[in-house]
Amino acid sequence: MKKLKWLNFTLLLTLLVSLCPITAFAAETSLSTAAADYIEVEAAPVDITIDIEGPRKQINSVDKDVSGITDYVALFTKEYAPQITVGKTSIGVVVDSANQVTQVVNPSVNGAVPVWTGPTDLAIPQGGYILVAGDDSWANKTYKQYLAKNFKVGDKIKLRKNGDVIPVTELMTGQGPKAQLKLNNDAWFTVTLPQTTVSGKLENLEQGIPYSVRVNQTAVTLQANDTFQIDIGLTEGVNYLDVVVSKNGVENDRKTLIVFYKKQTGTTKEVVLWVDQGTNIFKLQTPENVRDMLIKAKDAGVTAIALDVKGVEGFANYKKNDLTGRPHISQMTAPTRAGANPDLDMLEEFITYGHQLGIKIHAAFNVFAEGSPAHNEYGLLNQHLDWEEQVYRPEDNGQILRLRESNYYKSGKSLVAFVNPANDDVRAFELKNIEEVIKNYDVDGVVLDRTRYDNETADFSPLTRQKFEAFLSARGKQLTNWPADVFTYVNNVRQSGPLQNDWWEFRSQTIKTFTDEVRLLTDRYTALKGKKIQSSAYVGSWFETYYLNGVHWGSPNFKYDSRLQFPEDSLYTDSYSKAGYTDNIDFLMIGTYQTTQKEIEHYITLGNIVTNGEVPMYASIALANIQDPPLQRSVFQTGLSQTNGLMLFDYSQVNWPVVKASLQNVEYVKDYQVGSSIPGNNEAFLEGDMYNVSRNENNLNVYSDAFGLTTATTTYGVEAIVGNTGKVTQVVNQQQALSWNWTNMSPNNSAIPQGGFVISALDASGVRTKRQLVAITYKVGDNVRSAVLRGHLAYANISTPLKNLEIKGSVEVLGPGTADVRVNDVPATLTNSGDFTGNVTLDVGANVVNISVYVDDLKTNEKTVTVTRTAPVITGISLDSPAYRLVAGDNHASVTTAVYSDGTSVVVTGASFSSSNLKVAVIAADGSVTALKAGTTEITAQFEGKTAKSIVSVVELEGLSFEEKKHSLVQGETYLAPLKATYSDGTKSYITLGPIYRSSHDKVVSIAADGTITAVKPGSATVTASYNGNMSEIKIKVFNNHKDKNDDKQNDDEEIDHMEIENEDNG
Repeated sequence: MKKLKWLNFTLLLTLLVSLCPITAFAAETSLSTAAADYIEVEAAPVDITIDIEGPRKQINSVDKDVSGITDYVALFTKEYAPQITVGKTSIGVVVDSANQVTQVVNPSVNGAVPVWTGPTDLAIPQGGYILVAGDDSWANKTYKQYLAKNFKVGDKIKLRKNGDVIPVTELMTGQGPKAQLKLNNDAWFTVTLPQTTVSGKLENLEQGIPYSVRVNQTAVTLQANDTFQIDIGLTEGVNYLDVVVSKNGVENDRKTLIVFYKKQTGTTKEVVLWVDQGTNIFKLQTPENVRDMLIKAKDAGVTAIALDVKGVEGFANYKKNDLTGRPHISQMTAPTRAGANPDLDMLEEFITYGHQLGIKIHAAFNVFAEGSPAHNEYGLLNQHLDWEEQVYRPEDNGQILRLRESNYYKSGKSLVAFVNPANDDVRAFELKNIEEVIKNYDVDGVVLDRTRYDNETADFSPLTRQKFEAFLSARGKQLTNWPADVFTYVNNVRQSGPLQNDWWEFRSQTIKTFTDEVRLLTDRYTALKGKKIQSSAYVGSWFETYYLNGVHWGSPNFKYDSRLQFPEDSLYTDSYSKAGYTDNIDFLMIGTYQTTQKEIEHYITLGNIVTNGEVPMYASIALANIQDPPLQRSVFQTGLSQTNGLMLFDYSQVNWPVVKASLQNVEYVKDYQVGSSIPGNNEAFLEGDMYNVSRNENNLNVYSDAFGLTTATTTYGVEAIVGNTGKVTQVVNQQQALSWNWTNMSPNNSAIPQGGFVISALDASGVRTKRQLVAITYKVGDNVRSAVLRGHLAYANISTPLKNLEIKGSVEVLGPGTADVRVNDVPATLTNSGDFTGNVTLDVGANVVNISVYVDDLKTNEKTVTVTRTAPVITGISLDSPAYRLVAGDNHASVTTAVYSDGTSVVVTGASFSSSNLKVAVIAADGSVTALKAGTTEITAQFEGKTAKSIVSVVELEGLSFEEKKHSLVQGETYLAPLKATYSDGTKSYITLGPIYRSSHDKVVSIAADGTITAVKPGSATVTASYNGNMSEIKIKVFNNHKDKNDDKQNDDEEIDHMEIENEDNG
């Protein structure tokens, strides 16, 4: 009976295998048994009183690396490695040498989804093994479910080969541990040079056994530490590098590196910014909004715009709709969509301002999307129910239903309503839609978005069936069982039918022929307008499963290689290749919307491979996934180097300073702090992430009315709205966040009050942190202020020698209020423009500088920086004058001053001095200069490694003369007689210091050292000045009073007059 049961099973299996395509994984799997062997694991019986056998599952891999594989149950023995790592979302079962389960990683409890943990390292038991299961859908696939639900600690399980129970040793080679390759390279990557370096290390080795490594048959030298490295030349396009390690000449492990060599052409890289219709309605309400956005885009480095002119809801953001009558976006009524400006022709404004700035404008169409169940908006679909996709889904128990009649739609899971791409009326109408835009607007091109089927469940309408039957007839096939010949469902899991690959190809051909028609249309208008109208497309980068959407976006020349390991490798026939539509487009944007650099590079490489490099391809980046500035910069530069440009999705997620820095490949530094006061605590504040930029996941942002009319945010956020009086007027989704029940949530997109602001928070899905923080902190009626602080970064961790440091910055108040800035609790000077200046005194060493901002006495900001004052060091010295002019015989005491790094200066002693010409002047050790004779010399001072120089000019005195020959004084008066010196260089000057003075009669006239003459008593005396061998005299008369002095002067004048008369008479 048991043998018969196995025979029946194998017959059924043979039938199933004949009907199902062999997956890429199966084609690559290499067991140690014969190719026909069927290896299974059998769990313990569910109820041994009913059935002595337990549930079975095929083992897809034995002792093989499964990285990069999606769906599998794999078995590992000690021949593979001493231990393995079970991923966080994988299932692991440890089995000992007696086939007893000793540990289960990520088990299911009562059939529920596991509580995922890990990664978990597991040691492989001696004589035992480990089972690992992985797939990409717990709900829809059974690999992980099988191990998680059917295995528990203590169970006795079995291994079977072709139905017979076997020990694990029958699945092993018996040759000991298998050498493992650990490569340093990623499995897929793109390079821009014609060679790459392959390197790695061997693990799981036995001592004394010879091992060898080769790359595509080229032997690689193995180093003593078991590492290897080799440079491999590449041809332009895709290169498959098979890295193989052998033990005693027997292959142990093999890994394939898939490398695309993309030759650089020097062509300018395009940067396309996508402007999604629905999420940007509220940000783009006026022509000024459009212009301002485009100016910022141009400044950041954007070269083109892809503007959603037809959104998924089926509405247009343009007004000239003479061929379709498509309704304008202002006619939408859903709370999350209502409110567009009815007078704005957004497309026209983009073209006007974009072309002024040199930015190309491409009109993007959600071609076969005609409605949004998510927002309950259906532009034209309700007028054409026969156009609506008809779906065949597991939820509908075998029925084929119009989407909005299906249980999928009724469950609320459906987001976009598609029409049938095979319907001729649909195709004609969508072409008219594209034509009316090209005809009526000066667009640079059109972008085909959602030019596909909704998913694998559509379209199964009678019309599509009829066209599929015609397609089959042309290739000599016939449809006998609809829809089971395509596929059916068993336990809600899709099971392939005999015509499934034909079905995938038929749908891809349907889409390809539509792109043929679009190309004819753009070519026709290119000729009519005398201007190139480009045709392009946006697609998901996941080409290996995009056939489910009926699209082959690769080149018709793409040739599949099994080493790519696509899940349906039997699909990629020469016939299917003809569905590739790259010949119909001028460039292709692929959605590399993955969240890690490695994944993005993988899919860039995949795109390069399937397009054969025959069409310009742009890496499309989901900005929401890479908001971290260093990651964004790295991803942008990867896309720019490995493809022909970037598409940034989308404007609603743009943080302009970060995007600009990422495009320019420079580090972004956030130079401000945005904060809001916390009610009930004047000394506390809530720090935000950004202000007046689009909110993304894990952001707490603040919006002032400078941002626009509304926050332009989507649902699931919490927003505290503060009016122009500073009072909270509403907290959107406050109760939903506090109770964590989002069933009846309110839309965001809050109106920003004039003179007020909005505090807006959004976390990643399932995370509560920032939303609950805002919900808890603010309530209606609270008094709140907000501000932005700048300038603190200029002082963070700086070093200065200065004792007194000036701190400068700026404050921008968001909403109402007057700011007050304090630096280390001392009020700073604040201008009307918000600039502030404060001062701090620094000690040598580390100093904490605190900058705090208060608006109406409520703290909104605080930043603390550390400033280190270094010990003062000498920076230079100077003499008391850069030049001296001395008279031969003079002596001048020069002064040396040291200048220090903190700005102070000190007169110092101990400097050393020298003169360059000792015959002209000499300088003593104390710095005194003695002038010797006429000439010039340079004196030099040196102190603690610093030098100062001055020029000394020496002149000789050639003459000395009082300006007067005589002078009269009244007893008691003083007088400084001007004394003029004549020098050897021809100059003359009055002097007071240097000469020696003498009076001929001290009792009449006394003379001071500085030449001051004092009249002592009436009489006459001669004052003589002597200086360097020169003399001059002046006669001094002293009188009792001014009358006597005046009388004497009069007599002198009369005597002079008399003498002049005598002289005239004598003449």
